[in-house]
Amino acid sequence: MANEEAPAAEAAAPSKPKLPMLIGMVAVGLAVGGGTGAVFLGPMVAKKMGKGTPVVAHADSASADSAQAEGGHGAEGEGGAEGKGAAAAPIYLLENLVLNPAGSNGGRFLLISVAMEVGSAKAGEDFKNRDAELRDIILTALGTKSVDELTDISYRDGFKKELQTAVTARFGKNSVKSLYFPQFVVQ
Repeated sequence: MANEEAPAAEAAAPSKPKLPMLIGMVAVGLAVGGGTGAVFLGPMVAKKMGKGTPVVAHADSASADSAQAEGGHGAEGEGGAEGKGAAAAPIYLLENLVLNPAGSNGGRFLLISVAMEVGSAKAGEDFKNRDAELRDIILTALGTKSVDELTDISYRDGFKKELQTAVTARFGKNSVKSLYFPQFVVQ
């Protein structure tokens, strides 16, 4: 009779949750809570602290209108300088331009992103509306450079000036204040 009661007592006792499963549930809960906080609470806290996020107009993004709908400033964003007097100029970004350098016979390539500080609202609209033309200007100018020139960092400032001159020649004086290479990879 004592033997019959032992299995019944074991079956009636609640089973303990396994430790790895409990740790996994806690980790998932923390990840979901942290992500939710970062997405929803982070921007509200940053706004109350007076720290805005600079908005960059991406050449291949859906549109600046979606950024404005989400509370941003689109291509004419102030770059977080609200209430400080001076507004930062918007940046127009052309990402992932790929070209074969001169004399490489297709064996090498340059992957580049170009960020341009827009000189006027009209220039920003022109860049957006004539994106293919802007890309062609950059690819044509850099396509004449050899691999040796592209890999020598001392030439980079000259490339920036050359591109700025070519863009302003096509889009008008003061269309570009500054030009940057956030990505410049030669393979």
